[in-house]
Amino acid sequence: MKKAAFVLALAALGMHQAANAIDGTISFNGSVDSTTCPVTVTDVNSENKNGVVTLGTVPASMLSKAGEVAGHTAFTLTIDNKAAGCSMTGRSAKVSFITMAGVAGPNVQWLGLVQEQGAAKNVAVQIRDANGSEIMLGERSAVYTDLNQPLRFYANYIATGKATAGPANAKAGFTIYYQ
Repeated sequence: MKKAAFVLALAALGMHQAANAIDGTISFNGSVDSTTCPVTVTDVNSENKNGVVTLGTVPASMLSKAGEVAGHTAFTLTIDNKAAGCSMTGRSAKVSFITMAGVAGPNVQWLGLVQEQGAAKNVAVQIRDANGSEIMLGERSAVYTDLNQPLRFYANYIATGKATAGPANAKAGFTIYYQ
């Protein structure tokens, strides 16, 4: 009886091997790159390159109802394509922005203001791409195809209701998705 059980066990093992036969192999190749390319944020109006974009002072009356905009200001992100491993020739990218101080808007698509003493109310900051299309927070912009040139964006105040006067500062982080 023990011999019969042993023979059946060996036969079962042989069938298992046939079910797991290898018909071919696939190799997966790639690499993980730790290179991050330096990026300079420039306020186009002032040519300030310290990462501060000045939207300026606008009267609250220009932001008297939801959806009104003011303080339209251009800024650029310039990738240092001369840094080691940062050649941008033939590459394209999309950019996304995230808030560092809160969100605003009916779809939480705008940068909320930094909560500071006397801050303006019912005001947010909206970001647009080079074509003027709104970039929702956390979503990627349209494709930028020439990464050897500064990537142009626009920011402006946008009313979420009747604005009140006060400091109107916002902070954003950004990610560049190379393609």
